[in-house]
Amino acid sequence: MRASELTAIKNSLLSQKSDILNKSLEFKLEQASAGPTADEAEAASLDVDKTISIHLYERHRSALMQIERALGKISDGTYGQCESCGDEIEVKRLQVRPFASLCICCMEDREDKKPLYM
Repeated sequence: MRASELTAIKNSLLSQKSDILNKSLEFKLEQASAGPTADEAEAASLDVDKTISIHLYERHRSALMQIERALGKISDGTYGQCESCGDEIEVKRLQVRPFASLCICCMEDREDKKPLYM
């Protein structure tokens, strides 16, 4: 991977990290500002909104951990190596999914072994 490609991916990861941290702050402020409700319908609607917000917050937290891991790999020089086989992950894959930890072949193998129903 060329240095310019790595720099672009690192900048993308840092931008995504910043966006997630801002959304996390918005979520915390939203949760703190919840007040009393007028009726049951409004309470039910707010409960659904809160559930969706919590789900999105958890997704963002998970993505943030993956981003931090990828940034750590960039720092220690192991970014772009498949964690399963050790081969290089294609640059195009990393540009689309910068925190990918497996090459396409290993990812497909993992998906093939995964049960359809749990």
